Amino acid sequence: MDYFNHDASPNLDIQFDDYACTVYASRDIQAGEPLTISLGDASNPSSLFATYGFLDDSAPGTFCKLMDLQDDMKDMKFGFKDLLFYKNGEVSPEVYDLVLYSILKNDPNFDVAPFYDACMSGDEATKQAYHGEYFSYTLNYVKGHVDSTLEDLDRLSAKAQTYDPATHPRVPIILQHNAFVKQTFEAVKWNLDQMG
Repeated sequence: MDYFNHDASPNLDIQFDDYACTVYASRDIQAGEPLTISLGDASNPSSLFATYGFLDDSAPGTFCKLMDLQDDMKDMKFGFKDLLFYKNGEVSPEVYDLVLYSILKNDPNFDVAPFYDACMSGDEATKQAYHGEYFSYTLNYVKGHVDSTLEDLDRLSAKAQTYDPATHPRVPIILQHNAFVKQTFEAVKWNLDQMG
């Protein structure tokens, strides 16, 4: 099982019971075709990279890297898998919800409870009313985050390029990961810039 490759659409299913592991083909497999399993959420390659040390280029996006909002993520019951930037420049709605929640929560003159309740209950009409009224604040926050992350990626990639791959063998995959994230963030930046 350790030799199966990762694929976002694997051709094998694995079942465990007590001490046994059984592998089944989930579809017809052609002779010479690699045997594949899923090692995790294909929508975000960063977790696969951090856990297994490889980059899944087929991933549609990456975690938006809002590490400074982890406490707010817990409040909103979001995980890293929910907060994505996509290669086509789109932003998951949860990112906008999280950022607006953080902005409103930190405003001492504002009662964040109605917005929070709307998010928790799935009241899209109320959520959209808040987003419509405060979108310029959310947009500025996300734009600033994207710009600073792009600067960090350039700095970290430049630093990684100074390392000798003979003594730092993970440098090429780190640079590949940084390039994937940078390309995704640049697409998001372009879309955000079109919004204002």
